[in-house]
Amino acid sequence: MSWELIDHTGDLGVVARSATLEELFADCARAMFSILADAPAPAPAGTETFPVAGAEPADELRDFLSELLYRFSAEHRMYVAFRPAAGAVAADWEPYDEVRHPLRTELKAVTWHQLEAVREGPGWRGRVIFDV
Repeated sequence: MSWELIDHTGDLGVVARSATLEELFADCARAMFSILADAPAPAPAGTETFPVAGAEPADELRDFLSELLYRFSAEHRMYVAFRPAAGAVAADWEPYDEVRHPLRTELKAVTWHQLEAVREGPGWRGRVIFDV
């Protein structure tokens, strides 16, 4: 596992360490969806590709995770697999089913608090705090 949960007063966070920025985004997304709900063997209905670019990696990470959380809440998409690609992350999704994907923790938002996506040695380290 390239990420770990961290406790934060009233909230929940994730710290991830990855070789590339794209892998960092994918690892943080995996962590977020593992916090949200159980996901048995994936049965993807579709794939979306999200660009990983920009001058501010932490801001881009927050925007990426916020978009995924929005699509989970509004479009009922359960993202079940993430694959880093050159300058992007491909995300497989299936329709959310509360029986198939029992909700673990409701996440209200991806916060700006202690947000990080920084180079660390040869790789990247990210920290994200979720409002629960």
